[in-house]
Amino acid sequence: MKRIISIVLFFGLCTAGCIGDSPYDPQAQCGTPTNLTFEKGSNTLSWNMNTMGEGYYEVQYGEHGFSLGKGTTVVTYKNSYSLPLYQNNKYDLYVRKNCGIDNGRSNWAGPITVLASSTTTCVQPAYATYTKTTSSTLSSTFDATVSWDNDGVSAYETVLTISSAPPASGQLAIAGQKAIYTGLSKTQNYNFFVRKRCADNTFSAFYGPYPIKWN
Repeated sequence: MKRIISIVLFFGLCTAGCIGDSPYDPQAQCGTPTNLTFEKGSNTLSWNMNTMGEGYYEVQYGEHGFSLGKGTTVVTYKNSYSLPLYQNNKYDLYVRKNCGIDNGRSNWAGPITVLASSTTTCVQPAYATYTKTTSSTLSSTFDATVSWDNDGVSAYETVLTISSAPPASGQLAIAGQKAIYTGLSKTQNYNFFVRKRCADNTFSAFYGPYPIKWN
């Protein structure tokens, strides 16, 4: 199998504003997340799941008092995210919904200001998703693009294998990247693993096995 790493480009971030009165306002079509809460033990930000429109969530965080657009942005398909924070540091946290091209992004919810009571800079990834494509329905192979919860600043190691056992090591993927695998057999089941490289060059445990298959 052939593996390629592609860089995810994050486009400009907009600042918070009021939801427009018009139903055709893109922000009015993508509801703002509510009920932001913070779990101190795991430094996890969570919010109410918004069912308005398909898409994902963008979390932006930084030191207390930072300006929106100048923080670190991470993407998740869940309604929570464990942030890589340092103990006794104060942070501002925001979240918004990205509903796609047709419905745009919601307003930013937040900030909520938190004081991290623990350090979670090396949290094991907890989520992955993938998309698949093929050149033809008659083709015996397909391509898979895999993404995972990424804190936007850390490096990760990824592995695609047919084994369900955690690997000993993986291939490096720097912050903000996805893993693209080409030429996968449509008759073979695969397992994806990902782990985070910590600041001291140690690693988190591997997340996985996450199954990837054509059908």
